[in-house]
Order: sequence, then C-alpha cells, then structure tokens
Amino acid sequence: MNAKKVYLGGQWNEHDHSWKHAFSHIDGFEFYDPEVDSNQASPNTFFPDDLNAVKNAQIMIANPGLAPSEATWIEIGFFYATHVERVGETCENLIIVWQEGRLPKWSITFVEKAGHVVKTAAEAKEVLLTLGQV
Repeated sequence: MNAKKVYLGGQWNEHDHSWKHAFSHIDGFEFYDPEVDSNQASPNTFFPDDLNAVKNAQIMIANPGLAPSEATWIEIGFFYATHVERVGETCENLIIVWQEGRLPKWSITFVEKAGHVVKTAAEAKEVLLTLGQV
C-alpha cells in the first residue's frame, strides 16, 4: 500500500504546544513538515520548497493557530485551488484546525466551505484516519 502524502502546514511546534506530534508515526501516511523538510534559510528556498510539497500532497492539515498566519493561508488557498475539480466545492482532503480563540469569528463560515474544520489537532487526526481509509 502506498502511503498518502500529508502536508502539515501552520504554526511551528514551538509556537503551538507541539501540535504536530499528534501525527508522528501514523502508518499509511508520509508527512511533510516544513519545519524539518524544507530549507528555511530564506524565502527563496522555503517558498518554492513548501509550495511544491503542498501541490504534491494528497492531504493537508493546516493549523493557523491564534496568531496572524499569512503564509498558512497562502498554503491553504494553494492546496484548495490545486485539489478541487470545481471552484466552490468542499475539498475533502483539506483539514483546518480552527482553535476556539481564533479571530475573527465571522470568517469561520467562509473557511468551513473550503474543507473539514476542527478545533484541535486530536480532532484533525481523527479526520485524517478516516481519509486514510478511503
């Protein structure tokens, strides 16, 4: 069985309680974590590295955290644009962690149109495991 490629986008572990650890060592998945899998020396290296990984991923888990996360939203939009057949449909392979304290609250209804929206990394893991069965 081929492992499904998963891009872990969003806050770095050190800024959000090591959230990516929930996804370590899950059989059937190959994870790309920009913290360790791309050259973070400059935007000239990490921007193309990370976007190529987003494009080649089959599933994306994104955790924009509570802080402004412009790069994460670029990655989410790029994943969405390259992984749906029709604009406006829900991307079943996109999982977004929208933490309870994330603002602005009004934008959640827009984000929910894009993919699966969950509140925690643990919930994201549950959705991931369901997608792995498909």
